[in-house]
Amino acid sequence: MRPLWKTISRTIRGLPWIRFAAGALAGGSGLAVTFVLRWLGLGVFLPEVAEEFVVYRIPGELESFAIRALGEGAKVLGLVAAVLVFLVLPGIYGLTFRKVQRWLGRRSLVMAFYALTSAGIILVAILPLLDGGFFGSNTSAGPWFASFSQLVGSLVYAAVLDYFFVDVSARYPEGFSLSRRQFLVGSVGAIVLAVLAVYGLASLAEKKGRLVFASIGEMFLKERTPTSEFYVVTKNVIDPAVDEGSWRLSIEGLVATPATYDYPQLLARSDPSDSDHADEIVTLECVSNEVGGNLISNARWQGVRLAALLQSAGLDPAADWIVFTCADGYTAAIPRDRALNPNAIVAVLMNDAPLTTAHGFPARIIVPGLYGMFHAKWLTRIEAVKGEYRGFWQQKGWTNQGQIHTTAIIATPPDGMVVNGRVHARGVAFAGDRGISLVEVSTDGGLTWNAATRNPTPSNLTWVLWTYDWTPSRSGSFRIVARAVDGMGGPEDPNSAPPFPNGSSGYDSITLLVG
Repeated sequence: MRPLWKTISRTIRGLPWIRFAAGALAGGSGLAVTFVLRWLGLGVFLPEVAEEFVVYRIPGELESFAIRALGEGAKVLGLVAAVLVFLVLPGIYGLTFRKVQRWLGRRSLVMAFYALTSAGIILVAILPLLDGGFFGSNTSAGPWFASFSQLVGSLVYAAVLDYFFVDVSARYPEGFSLSRRQFLVGSVGAIVLAVLAVYGLASLAEKKGRLVFASIGEMFLKERTPTSEFYVVTKNVIDPAVDEGSWRLSIEGLVATPATYDYPQLLARSDPSDSDHADEIVTLECVSNEVGGNLISNARWQGVRLAALLQSAGLDPAADWIVFTCADGYTAAIPRDRALNPNAIVAVLMNDAPLTTAHGFPARIIVPGLYGMFHAKWLTRIEAVKGEYRGFWQQKGWTNQGQIHTTAIIATPPDGMVVNGRVHARGVAFAGDRGISLVEVSTDGGLTWNAATRNPTPSNLTWVLWTYDWTPSRSGSFRIVARAVDGMGGPEDPNSAPPFPNGSSGYDSITLLVG
């Protein structure tokens, strides 16, 4: 009986799979080069453009479901799918190599044909279909860098394709077959890569979970979240690396005197000696945060008051919404009264240091009381408009009001923990810009409640740390529940709701086993 690997090898020799694989590998080489150029800010990466195209069009409810199920893994899965598409397409195109070779003859002409036609297809067909514009005119890279990166990637594609069909084919004039060892190595390699891919997706998905502090000491130590641990949510595959030298922030729209600031000018307006300087400790929370989730952090923000910039430009009384546009094309908007609140900031410093790229360098919006999707990063334009404006997420069905819901989170002990003796429950409570007036804890699943001890806070704009100590009267299982009341007397909503479209609600709870 013929061995399985020899049967597979003979089958492969009679099909175009090897030629397809050569084209896909050549396409992957070109993609790798364009990825590096995109990382350096010198071009576009097609899978990124494709994923953004899908993200802009997928309904918010479906997107929320994917985020809840996979966390950041949803983005990785989308990117992997896009990469596969852009491996399949050059693989299919590579099947035409022999015909083109017979038609043109000369090796250099064949390479030039594949380089130019590939770049042309991308720049005048694929990019426009993905809303990138002809020659990438609608991408953040612009037409020149977009064209440059795709031409370089296409040259690499053509060169690798030529290498396989000319040089490698010359070594195997009778075709290529798989030995038993090659078959086994290839099979095991494919399985290992699949396992690693699944593991990578699972690891990324775990980034979204419960808010947990290992100890009471850690909780108080991290009352102000270290920048490196501050939660990050972004629509991008690669966040924009903004050059501070060429960056400009414009104030325009319904204003008497449009203004433009470069980075040094904005830093000067943000100096503590300037009367418009802003310095606030503010907690941010993502609208997609689950009850008890970890997409919430607290930091010190310094910059210039948004109201001062608008008033300096002569804000028109007819303007009732303020729109923020960012370097990555993201948009968000807030009502006029929110923008004129003294607590709204154009921030340039986070925790006493310049903003990092992940958190919006060189400038971002901080608007206390609203969910994180309104705190626009990589800010490039502030525009006053008449009438309600719906930003990126709002066009997908998320709320345009965005007031943060009151929430109390149990951060320690962890859910399911076995305890003996006295229990030390710790956590945070937050209500946007309304402050917290009361935190209560129940140790019997919500039948009875007792007040927790609240730690003093610098303002109503931050979360409140709370503690509650309790000695169980018996062994067994206990459901611990927490709830809060905001500074205006409004109680936390006990009704459970998912994040989409208005933010999650419901009491946070854990189960403890007492020995």
